[in-house]
Amino acid sequence: MKQIFLVPFLALAATAALAGPYDQPYTQVMTERKFPSADPNVIPVIVNRIDDVTVYDRYGTIAPGMHQVTVDVPPRNGYHTATQVTFPLETKACQRYYVAARLKSRTLQEWEPFIRFEEQLKDCSTKFNLAQGK
Repeated sequence: MKQIFLVPFLALAATAALAGPYDQPYTQVMTERKFPSADPNVIPVIVNRIDDVTVYDRYGTIAPGMHQVTVDVPPRNGYHTATQVTFPLETKACQRYYVAARLKSRTLQEWEPFIRFEEQLKDCSTKFNLAQGK
């Protein structure tokens, strides 16, 4: 008799385990490399971790909400070590955020991350029937 009750529970648990980040409204955080900046003090970063989870692919796909994003500025001319900064980021559903770094000076290692621009993820908005511009 106990086996009858166990089967639906295991099926439900297996379904929940297979649910991925794209099964609900999501957001993405990634480095901005498509459009080089005319400002020499704006450089690309590497998105390293989001909420202490390492980002292995190009897109850090996460649920909307408040997150801690850790980014690196890779070694560059005159510097042999990368530098790392963690900053808070409030994300909205079906948006992609492009992160870059603004150097305080070309001769110093000091910089701050910023969202260079964001765009709507149209496939996400369509899939989850979210209004344009939200």
